[in-house]
Amino acid sequence: MKREIFITLAVMSLVIGASLPLIMSSIFGETYKSVETRTVPAYQFSSSYGGQQINVSLTSGDLRKFSSYEELAQYLSSSLSLNTLVNQLVYPYNLPRVVGVPMLAEVATTYTISQQQAVTSKTNVQVEGIDEPDIVKNNGELMVVASGNKVFIVSVAGKTVLSILVLEEYVSGLFLYKDELVVITEAQTRYPIIPDLECRCFMIPPGTPNVYTYIYNISNASNPVLLSKITITGSMLSSRLSGNHLYVVTNTYVGEPILPLVNEEPVPLETLVVVDVIPSSYTLILALNLERLDYATYTFLTGGGSWLYMSLNNLYVARESRFSFLNAYILALRTFANYMPNETASKVIELINKGWLDVAREKVEDYLLSMDEESRKELLNKVVSDVNKEPKYDTTTFYVFSVEGLTISLRGFFNVSGHLLDQFAMEEADNYFITATTENNYSVVVLFEPLVKTYTTTSREVKTQEIVIQECSVSGCVSRNIPITKWDMPQAPYEYTRPALIVYVSVVGETSNNVFVVDLMSLQIVGSLTGLARGERIYSARLVGGIFFLVTFRQVDPLFAIDISDPNNPRVLGFLKIPGFSEYLHPLSGDRLLGIGVEGSNLKISLFNVTDPTDMSEISKITVYSAWSQALHDHHAVTIYPEKELLMIPITSYATYYVSSGALVVSYESDTLRVKAVLPHEYCLRVAYVGDELFTISPNLIKIFDANTYEELGQIILEK
Repeated sequence: MKREIFITLAVMSLVIGASLPLIMSSIFGETYKSVETRTVPAYQFSSSYGGQQINVSLTSGDLRKFSSYEELAQYLSSSLSLNTLVNQLVYPYNLPRVVGVPMLAEVATTYTISQQQAVTSKTNVQVEGIDEPDIVKNNGELMVVASGNKVFIVSVAGKTVLSILVLEEYVSGLFLYKDELVVITEAQTRYPIIPDLECRCFMIPPGTPNVYTYIYNISNASNPVLLSKITITGSMLSSRLSGNHLYVVTNTYVGEPILPLVNEEPVPLETLVVVDVIPSSYTLILALNLERLDYATYTFLTGGGSWLYMSLNNLYVARESRFSFLNAYILALRTFANYMPNETASKVIELINKGWLDVAREKVEDYLLSMDEESRKELLNKVVSDVNKEPKYDTTTFYVFSVEGLTISLRGFFNVSGHLLDQFAMEEADNYFITATTENNYSVVVLFEPLVKTYTTTSREVKTQEIVIQECSVSGCVSRNIPITKWDMPQAPYEYTRPALIVYVSVVGETSNNVFVVDLMSLQIVGSLTGLARGERIYSARLVGGIFFLVTFRQVDPLFAIDISDPNNPRVLGFLKIPGFSEYLHPLSGDRLLGIGVEGSNLKISLFNVTDPTDMSEISKITVYSAWSQALHDHHAVTIYPEKELLMIPITSYATYYVSSGALVVSYESDTLRVKAVLPHEYCLRVAYVGDELFTISPNLIKIFDANTYEELGQIILEK
């Protein structure tokens, strides 16, 4: 199996080597370089309001723009040729999947309904003041539930369904803003679309994902009125609501010359720039003013995005990339040149710089063939040693956007080592950005072997052998032999093809974890902690004041407390080891931290005293045997009722032959975790509250319970 992998990689390297010069020169001209950190001038925009898309013009600095759609199409065609080849080489073979970082959110905020004077739950979010999409929204008067392609608008006081929205697409998220309901849906195009341009150079193929944003006026909730619908090309990365502005971010993979559309119109060239040297995706940001319904779009050719984080002033799109096989291949060729005669070495370096990797490889192979076997083996060992002197690891790129209303400016981007595990491994504090990553290390392997073994004869020897079978029944066992024909491949003579240089990448050593602090003014790393908890992975993270809490796991559960009050010198203050691990951390107060996680096959809820970060303790815990909760992987499923000191999460139990589900209600009063109730509700997904009433929600039913006695008060059936 390994030899097949080597052969495949070697053949790929020959192809990409032959193609690089033409592609590189056509895309980037004579010279090009990779940029680790880049800042760019902010975009200037001018607006013409009127409930429509505003006009935006960009000052792109050193970022590439296009004067025509035809020029963009030519750029994409050239870039695709290189990107397709690089993608085949960029990922090391058979790497383990990185476990997602558990989630951590801000304390759920509450507000008072003027008429009812009742505290009301809101969506559990990461950053206070930045709303996130969810399948349930609640403002105390209305509860809105998304289920499949339907949206149910429910009266909290009347306990009835007031209206139902039926859409063609699947509903992925909701927002409530004053009298407006935002519904975000996703679907794929059914038919090819050719944009109406002077050049017939783009096509949106069938199956391309689209994101639809509907805005309804629900001042009369019994009769919602559609105010606006915006369709954008791409798959949903995420969305956020800050004040009266909605931001929707999509990715469109560039697998062929494709152009994102906004309401079936091509994105304006004035708002489109190239960010990455070899882009593989469009990142499109829609900014929408919910008061005026004006919107603007910004399109960036990037490497795509994996996670999104938003603060009050900045939006971050994170992209993960594994250590590149192509870089390893070039590094190996350059290292060989260090040991070759000056004239030959200069020629190899010249060929590499021009992109002629196949010719450079042949020069290296010729040199290796000129050596005796002992010298060749010694040189290979030296090259392998040299190329692995410096650590090889994955990287995460962060694109940083400044956000102010409809104005979005790309400030630049920066890289850190390791994988960002999800949005909760990112936090912004003051003028600094803090992120935690888990890092894999890689080794470059260099071989010089024949690719193919060719037999010089086609004759094959036929042999007959027997296999032994035993058949048993209640009366006993019987053995018998069955003949089978065996065709032996000839053992000799055969010959090998010319040996070839083979380079591949493998995972070595243990995982480790990092914390980086980035100055947002310079986009430079100013402080870091690396090599934390070797052999383990980050499972959750939380910034509370000047302390960054991390949970890692492999065998035991270290809860790290990291002081980042001095951004230039982050340091570990202490750690706590306990069985199991927390997938989600939630701050209850300045010195109490709630953890929701797993211990074996059981659901575990922990309460930590973090008053002294150098001496943290688990002061209370609950174990629910043979149980699971959606809250482990979706922070929106966590509901905190601070006035009653309650935690509520959906729960599913496998303790018996039958699977049962409902809502787990846990009190954290007086530093003690106690189960107050398990509210039975099949397929429960969310828990909400308004005053003294609790609402458990599933796709087809809402149940109402008394928040003090936990008695069931009624049901609201969600059906058309």
